[in-house]
Amino acid sequence: MAAAAAVVAATTLNKIERAHQMYREGLHEEALGFYTEALAMAKTRAQKIALHSNRAACYLKLHDFDKAAKECTSVLELDHKHTGALMLRAQTLVTLKEYHSALFDVKRLMELNPSSEVYRNLEARLKTQLESHLLRYLNLKQS
Repeated sequence: MAAAAAVVAATTLNKIERAHQMYREGLHEEALGFYTEALAMAKTRAQKIALHSNRAACYLKLHDFDKAAKECTSVLELDHKHTGALMLRAQTLVTLKEYHSALFDVKRLMELNPSSEVYRNLEARLKTQLESHLLRYLNLKQS
């Protein structure tokens, strides 16, 4: 039984190493496949968090922002305080013009680290974008 678990662990690590190599070479679609296979075999919460994060990075490189945001959500389901996933999801949601959701993530980041100037600046920028978006919407409705 222990030998079988060791083989699975070695296979998982091999897939992760191959995925990292593919990612470094700019082969993001291929890396995504290896990360997905490794995720199917992952046993620990930490492994799952890392693999979902890596998949989010691949989707981001592939400009599939919806899937990148979903991967960040998967990370946050495993660790609701994961600042990297919150930040990446907020940035991805801005790209998708989902400003309210992005602002929610930034507010959560600020709760976790109230002294962060980066988070305060991001919140201010988001509020400006949200106001601008709402004004455009209202102007279109009046036309």
